[in-house]
Amino acid sequence: MTAKRVVRSIVVALAIAVVSVLVVLVAATGLGGASADQSYRSLNYDVTVLGNGDLKITQLIDMKLKKRDGGSPWRQLYQQYKLRQSNLTNIADVSVKNVTSGERYGEIAPQSPDGVSESDWNERYAKHWYIADVTDGDDNPQPYTRDDPATGKPIDSDRTVEIGWNIPYTKKADSLKFEVSMTFEGVSTAYSDVAKFQWEPFGDSNQIPIGTVTGTVRFPEGVTSRNSWAWLHFSGTSTTSRAADGTLHFTAHDARNGQHLDLVAMFDVHQSHGVARTSPDAAKDATISDETSQETLWRQEQQSHARRVLALALVLCLVGLALVVVGVAVSIRSNKQAQYHGDIEYWRDPSDMSPASAAKMLSVMRKVSSSALNSRQMASTVLSLASKKAIAIYPGAASNYGGIDMSQASPAQISAMLQTDTKTPRHMNDTSTIVIMPVCANDRQSLRLSQSEEGALRLLEAGAERVGFPVFDLHEMKAAFKSWESGYKVQDRYTTSVRNEFARLGATSAVGGFAKALGSLTVFVGIMGLFALTANKQLALGLIVGGLILFGGLFVLFSSKGTGLTEQGQDLAGQVLGLKRYLEHFSNFSDRGPTDLVLWDRYLVYAAAFGISKVAVKELSAAYPELSDPQWLDANAGGSLLYWQYRPLLWGVAAGQLGGVGPNAGGGFAAGSFDPGSLSANVGDIGAQLTASFADLSNTIQAAKPSSSGGSFSSGGSFSSGGFGGMGGGSGGGSFGGR
Repeated sequence: MTAKRVVRSIVVALAIAVVSVLVVLVAATGLGGASADQSYRSLNYDVTVLGNGDLKITQLIDMKLKKRDGGSPWRQLYQQYKLRQSNLTNIADVSVKNVTSGERYGEIAPQSPDGVSESDWNERYAKHWYIADVTDGDDNPQPYTRDDPATGKPIDSDRTVEIGWNIPYTKKADSLKFEVSMTFEGVSTAYSDVAKFQWEPFGDSNQIPIGTVTGTVRFPEGVTSRNSWAWLHFSGTSTTSRAADGTLHFTAHDARNGQHLDLVAMFDVHQSHGVARTSPDAAKDATISDETSQETLWRQEQQSHARRVLALALVLCLVGLALVVVGVAVSIRSNKQAQYHGDIEYWRDPSDMSPASAAKMLSVMRKVSSSALNSRQMASTVLSLASKKAIAIYPGAASNYGGIDMSQASPAQISAMLQTDTKTPRHMNDTSTIVIMPVCANDRQSLRLSQSEEGALRLLEAGAERVGFPVFDLHEMKAAFKSWESGYKVQDRYTTSVRNEFARLGATSAVGGFAKALGSLTVFVGIMGLFALTANKQLALGLIVGGLILFGGLFVLFSSKGTGLTEQGQDLAGQVLGLKRYLEHFSNFSDRGPTDLVLWDRYLVYAAAFGISKVAVKELSAAYPELSDPQWLDANAGGSLLYWQYRPLLWGVAAGQLGGVGPNAGGGFAAGSFDPGSLSANVGDIGAQLTASFADLSNTIQAAKPSSSGGSFSSGGSFSSGGFGGMGGGSGGGSFGGR
């Protein structure tokens, strides 16, 4: 396996694995309310426990309002709480500040936004807060009073109170920040040993997801970590800690719809005074026992779950590792089967196979895209037809050769005519002109064409028939095929001939099937691991374990080879690689004479098959200075492919002369030699020109084709072990919303 293939496989596998992991991550984080129209980005509580057990609460809310279906604007935001004589008797000292704008809202009577015009709402009601009794429904809010007007005494029945604030008409807002303060009264109970409360800032009825909840709770003076105890009830991910003075700190992540958060706390009753609700009973030991039982049960369940998840992760890791190790080993073996293992370094004769088959053989050993391979096969096969004199190839458009019998005129005569036109050289690389020679019709057997060459010639003859003349350029052929719906059949016959010709060589066999199967199985295990661990609320573990297994499986898939070399293929592969190296280093050898033009033509044919035409042309020009002599070219190379590779570069240059007056005089010359690639990216690279042209033609032919009709675990109240899924039902039972 080559280093280039390893790197390419790693890059592709990593890219696909990362995309897959991101898809799972987005899907996982999208569950549980991310699509809610309203959400709290963050919610920070700063709470002071007063000496009488009441809670002075300040919230800093950062919320997001999405554009709602139907375009209904946002006008009112609220929080609802449940009053009970057992744990919350009153809400007082309400204040609201728009932190985003810096405005402090004033109080106003509750008002439903329904039926109020935008202008009236913004002028009269917006930028105010209210407190309402919504026990009988929030569609008809009533002014909130603590005392019954008839008796003057506090109402002792359970009620629902709404604290809301009106905002100007708002379609959507990425971030709106508010500071909302209030005092919860009648929260605590003073027992004989401790003062205790259970505060529930939001309960099971809340339908607004919250990204991050943080809280700081301060006890009355005299309370420390030694005479206070606390527990956090939250079933999600949370952290808890406390300071030496007893101050509590907690963070809860990703609070979902219907998920409660409760703080149970108690402190030495002697540090309280004036608590409205009292009891002669002791509560400390019973509370610790009850919380210990809840926490222990919760953490045991979590431990069992964690062990199952870790066992699953371990099994996935072992299975995935085994699959990847075996898969990589099998992939390496498949790559070895696709490599040449002989000792041929250079091969000086044309290969014992057609240029199309030689191009295919090279692609077995060296990665080549299918489109590049098809174009190389066509270009080299057309050049091979020219070297066998079945066709002739001239630079430029067919219109340059009007009035000339292209089957009889000599290249030197045509060159002399072209260089007299000062405009012609600038358009020599636009296309190529093809001439179907009479021998194709008169004595085709004498050409000794291979199966692929015969298929390519029939394709060109079909083009000539469509154009209506045996002399045509590739632009004309493309236009002729453009609207010919049956043209693809001719191309398909050529493609079939190329495929069958190579198959008959017996040079390759299918390999890597086991590697592909292992890679596919590993990918499946990785994907299942991603979803299985994520479903068990272990997103990070799922991404790591599943992602790595997925990456390993993809690497095996992309690094393994599907085609290997047979014993016969090893011999042919040696010829192909040896000939390629020989053409790339031709200037280092002197075993070929400049008059061996037939062999030079075959070299150019195979250079096109290997995608190194430009390199070969430069190597030839470096080896033989005769190629820079226009007189020598006219006299000796007129019937060779080499002629049109070099002669246009020398227009305007007399024999032995480096200067001249032609349109390209001196271009690319230096110290008696020239660089045939100095005038244009494709000058001197007929293989590249034909490759690009036939790729475009192939696309055009196909475009015209008809179309076919997812122990002990207790913290003991030290508030140091994180939250656990204890019981809800504390003071407040908050639920949030907006209208």
